Order: sequence, then C-alpha cells, then structure tokens
Amino acid sequence: MDTVRIIAYGTLMTGERNHGFCRNAVSIRHCTIRGTLYDTGWGFPAFEPGETGTVKAELIEIPVADWPAMDELEGFPDLYDRRLIPAATEEGHPITAWVYVMNALPKEAAVIASGDWKNRA
Repeated sequence: MDTVRIIAYGTLMTGERNHGFCRNAVSIRHCTIRGTLYDTGWGFPAFEPGETGTVKAELIEIPVADWPAMDELEGFPDLYDRRLIPAATEEGHPITAWVYVMNALPKEAAVIASGDWKNRA
C-alpha cells in the first residue's frame, strides 16, 4: 500500500472533530514543526512555516487513496496549499512530511502563543 505522511496541527489531530479523515492511518506520532500557529476565528487553525516558533503536531501516515478526501476538507488548493516541510519526531529525529498552509490568513487571525491547538486558551 502506498502511503503519504501528513502533519496535522489542528482539527485532524487525535480527539479533534475531523480526525475521522485519518481512520485508515498506518501510524500517528507526535512531532513538532517550526513556524507560527494561528486561530483563524473560524473554528480551525492555520500554520505559517518559519524559522522561529514551535508548533505541536501529529505526523500521520495515511493511504494515498485517502489523500483526496483530506484535500477536499482542507479546501486544497483554494483555501490551503500543501507544502513539504521538515519536522522533528518526539524523539528528535528529523523527518519530512506534507503540511497544509493557508493561502491568506484572515484579518482576525490571532497567534496561538503556545503553538498547541489543543491547549490554545
């Protein structure tokens, strides 16, 4: 089975409302990515890659056949684009995976200083 690695930093993560799109996941591991996490004010986050800031995320390996449904959920390519970026596993090992990056942040977007969607309060 062909698979693809996705980095989830919001509603696709374990316990979040869209995690069902990952129901066929081969593996799910904690990871971190460099950049800034935003609360869009629309009930889901946005991520902007960068040199500063650490975002808590999950590295999810899914069957390639499940990718189109995830693209549709994320509004790819209109709302979000996909980028291949570096990440670090919880053990500190470097890895590369696909992440969804919002094409244009809404004006009301607010930085989530913790870099953690689940603990954004």
